[in-house]
Amino acid sequence: MRILLLIFIFSYSLSAQTIRINEAVSSNSIYFDEDGDSPDWFELYNNGTQDISLENWTISDDLEELDMWTFPEITISPDEYLLVWASGKDRSLNTYSRTLINQGDIFKYDIPNTEPNPNWKNLNFNVSSWANGATGFGYSDGDDNTTIPYGTLSVYLRKNFNITNINDIISLILDIDYDDAFVAYINGVEVTRANIGGVPPPFDSGEISTDHEAQIYSGGLPDRFVLSNLNSFLVEGENVLAIQAHNISSNSSDFTIIPFLSAIYSTPNDLGIDPPGILNLSDDNPLHTNFKISSNSETLILSNNSGTIVDELVIEGLPPNTSIGVSNITENIVSYIQTTPGYQNADEEFLGSIQNEVIFSQNGGITQNPFNLSLSGNTPSQNIRFTTNGSTPTNSSNVYIEPITISENSSVRARIFSNTNNYLPSKVTTESYIFNSSHDIDIMLLTVNPEDFFDDETGIYVFGPDGTFDTWQPYFGANFWEDWERPIHFSFYENNSNEFVEFDGGVKIFGGWSRGQNGQRSLAFFARGQYGDSKFEYPFFDNLNYDRFEAFVLRSSGQDWMRSNMKDIMLTSLMRGSEIDFQEHNPVATYINGEYWGMYNMREKTNEHMLASKHGVDADRITLLTNNAEIIEGDNTEYNELINYIENIDYLTDNNYEYLSDRIDIKQYALYQATNIFINNTDWPGNNIKFWKHPETKWRWIMYDTDFGFGPWWNWGNFEENTLNFALEPNGGGWPNPPWSTLLFRKLITHINFRNQFINRYADELNTRFLSSNVIQHINQVFGTIQPEINAHFERWKDDPSLGYEITDVNGHIGFYQWAMMNFATQRPAIVKEHIKSQFNLPNFHPLTITNINSSQGLVEINENLNIQESSWTGDYFETVPVKLKAIAELGYEFSHWSGDLYSTNQTINVSIDQAFEIIPNFTNLSTQLVINEINYRSSDTFNPDDWIEIYNPKAEPIDISNWELRDENDANVFIIPDGTQIQGNGFLVFVKDESDFVSMFPNIPFIGELGYGLGRADSVRLYNSDGNIIDGVSYDSEAPWPSCADETGNTLELIQPNLDNSLPENWDCINENGSPYAINSEQLFVDDNELSLIKLYPNPVNSSLYIRGIEDDYNIDVYTLLGQLVLSINNSNEIDMSLFKRGVYMIKIWNKNTSTVKRILKL
Repeated sequence: MRILLLIFIFSYSLSAQTIRINEAVSSNSIYFDEDGDSPDWFELYNNGTQDISLENWTISDDLEELDMWTFPEITISPDEYLLVWASGKDRSLNTYSRTLINQGDIFKYDIPNTEPNPNWKNLNFNVSSWANGATGFGYSDGDDNTTIPYGTLSVYLRKNFNITNINDIISLILDIDYDDAFVAYINGVEVTRANIGGVPPPFDSGEISTDHEAQIYSGGLPDRFVLSNLNSFLVEGENVLAIQAHNISSNSSDFTIIPFLSAIYSTPNDLGIDPPGILNLSDDNPLHTNFKISSNSETLILSNNSGTIVDELVIEGLPPNTSIGVSNITENIVSYIQTTPGYQNADEEFLGSIQNEVIFSQNGGITQNPFNLSLSGNTPSQNIRFTTNGSTPTNSSNVYIEPITISENSSVRARIFSNTNNYLPSKVTTESYIFNSSHDIDIMLLTVNPEDFFDDETGIYVFGPDGTFDTWQPYFGANFWEDWERPIHFSFYENNSNEFVEFDGGVKIFGGWSRGQNGQRSLAFFARGQYGDSKFEYPFFDNLNYDRFEAFVLRSSGQDWMRSNMKDIMLTSLMRGSEIDFQEHNPVATYINGEYWGMYNMREKTNEHMLASKHGVDADRITLLTNNAEIIEGDNTEYNELINYIENIDYLTDNNYEYLSDRIDIKQYALYQATNIFINNTDWPGNNIKFWKHPETKWRWIMYDTDFGFGPWWNWGNFEENTLNFALEPNGGGWPNPPWSTLLFRKLITHINFRNQFINRYADELNTRFLSSNVIQHINQVFGTIQPEINAHFERWKDDPSLGYEITDVNGHIGFYQWAMMNFATQRPAIVKEHIKSQFNLPNFHPLTITNINSSQGLVEINENLNIQESSWTGDYFETVPVKLKAIAELGYEFSHWSGDLYSTNQTINVSIDQAFEIIPNFTNLSTQLVINEINYRSSDTFNPDDWIEIYNPKAEPIDISNWELRDENDANVFIIPDGTQIQGNGFLVFVKDESDFVSMFPNIPFIGELGYGLGRADSVRLYNSDGNIIDGVSYDSEAPWPSCADETGNTLELIQPNLDNSLPENWDCINENGSPYAINSEQLFVDDNELSLIKLYPNPVNSSLYIRGIEDDYNIDVYTLLGQLVLSINNSNEIDMSLFKRGVYMIKIWNKNTSTVKRILKL
């Protein structure tokens, strides 16, 4: 039992100072800063009688760094409160806010009936014929200063404004209230948009994602857009803001556009007006620290300008949106449910919060028989209140008195309350019980407040009150189209197990039109500190090597719902192992508050965190865009520059192509295009596109939402459609292939290098991954993962009104859509080959046959993509498109020559396939043999020479290894061995990652380096000769069956004997402490016997005298160099004089006739 009792233990500072930390919140979601974010916050209060300057005062959450954040020149007056955001944004400048365009200002506007002149948004465009009107523009919301006709689809408006001292602008902010979508431009440059695609969106239609309700008319706030890269569009002097505002349909019940434009200056400025209150942009200089407040435990420390601690506040165990602060009554530290940033603390206060939680006598999950549930964990001064329908317990919920009989599906939630109501209640504990159910897939039990999902006014899952939404699909205006988030608890149970993990998070309705089409709506889950952990940490997906997720999705299968229920997961996972990024999946059986809710496909959420996890980069530095460069994360300037570069180029030159290749992952893009074209994805490329970049990568594309692929449900037999022509269409309509969406592909295909790469990559995939047999096998495999649940799922939803049709034969219904996909897979390959021929005017395609009788000796790489190791393989390739072949020898062999229809001794050849063509690679035994003998991959903190690799030459004669290559598992990480390098007979070479680190630990050991890359826990070391043949290779791991003793211990992986097979983990061990670079890994010399292993040598490292402790019998002492040279032999001594020895590593062998041990020491 724990109660967090809040007692102010720093009363000495209050008696001496008048500034105190008055209130703090560690998990905030209800108050917003000037950027529209909801960070943590705290406030200071001056309870004295004099003004106090806070200049150079500091605040910190670390006693070791009291000056973590410094206050600017600011004064706090008596009885004044100062709000400080603990956001990590680090803002302490004085700022001056000016609103340049306000609600009610006069705009020039036009309601077009044809497409406007493309220059309408430019500064010098003549708009004298346009009408004048005051914002807002619209109808039916009651805040329309300029009423426009009912059913208007779009209105175009613009207003000039002035800018001075442009270099003093900290930020430019567009606040805009809109219903339903808009695009905003400044001086002709698009600066932001919301809820619409198309570049530009056509005046009479738009790719509007959802109905978006205006906010101001109902007491809300406009949406905020902080504009970036001001120098790319803003000029000193006169500028123009231009906006095209769009309605979702001519039947829409309302329309609104109300823009505000404000500049935040670092110096005083008299432009415009003081910001209106609705913008929350006063000159109160919002302060932001460079740290955040932990939701677990934190101490805020306030120090004055002399470095003296003035006040401290311990923040621990606060529930979300509650605060800790100083009582107005007693000046003790108390808790508050009602938080008051910048104002006097609330009158209702609590002594603390209850930290102990309810204990359930039985864990949740699948159960067979009714039982009595006991709840405990409270003290005599506390009571437990509970619910059984998923509701959050309140102080009016049932009081637990005796065990609760659980005999039907239930979601039980309980929390502890104080009998005297002077403590905040405990955290809610939740368990869900499901009776007599059997599932052969993973299970998710979801618990929500019923009103959060199903209440007409507040529920995110339902339509909402009558008259507030369209009465036709997809029912725009319904609650499920709102961007509402609600708290949710879920438990995840692995198949056939009552072992589970549970999390609290946020949930939103997810998806596009399927929100209104499917009775089973998709859900997006978010880990946020206000609910609990900021990550969901669990391996939900078997095929991923990471297990931390900021968000995930339960997808109901979109347009494929209640059909195959697997199309998107089948098509995207078909690309597993390729360069394509996609969302992994895991089918789960779900229950909401105990009611079976059918099967969902649990998916990764496509966001910057998913990409960071897949590619090992920093999520905060990722730019993620959608549609026509719409920003999800980051900035679109770089991409727009790329598009602007190619827009007016008819045919790419070599320089043009090099420019694009430097910025685009060409290989990945070619595959991305070929894949979507093969599957006939006709809800693309003007929709369902996301692409991303990190400063260390090129632009790459993500594959997702492929429900229209392999034939949508209303056109399942469309395997003949020419999607290649569709993806190259220069004049497509607004959807699904508008000109902007095909532009990049159209331009790239004009260069012969990309044309050939695209054709060959498409052919590679048609010869392997896209083979009918392979795709059908994949369809069956994916269906096998959902088959155990599919009948129960259909029984749950087959009578739902949203279907619009009756399913009388579930198995026949499902079977038809499986057959349709298999039929598509069977028919499609032959058809798309004809599309390729036609599109590029190619004469024909012919079979390429690779005959490799001795396939154990080597393989053939095709187009730097496929690795063919079968003894006989055939695939079709196209005339006039050269195919690149490379022979790659296996370990112990080298390439000799090609034979068959072509003879060549070149390892890499380009062949023209103008008829049936056979090629045979020939390999011979490799005479040169070196051994990867020792690997240091993760040093310890106390002995860190950084990574190094040792190569051994078992032959008597030296070997010239000039221009040979050392690689790890990534072919991009290559170290070219310098010209003139030899490895002596029976000798060693050591290759190091970091010269200074290695020398600091091994000062006298010869080495070569630096490698330029490091080694991981599971990695490879590969040695290639100058002809590209692999001489030796080791793929190791830090886990069994490989020895784990070299992982951050200071030891190394050492090959026990150089004549052993170094590909086998049992032939490696950690033989010598800290390894043995440039020396034999002798097990015999370094035997460690239990009797002598307790001997201690100190100090180590040593300068002069080395002392030996731990043995009393007669023994001998031999000192060896690391190369095995004996340099000293003594008997029965407890001290060795090392002062005359050179710097370096020495081996001390202590032995008698019965046993021996070896210790390693470092001489400084």
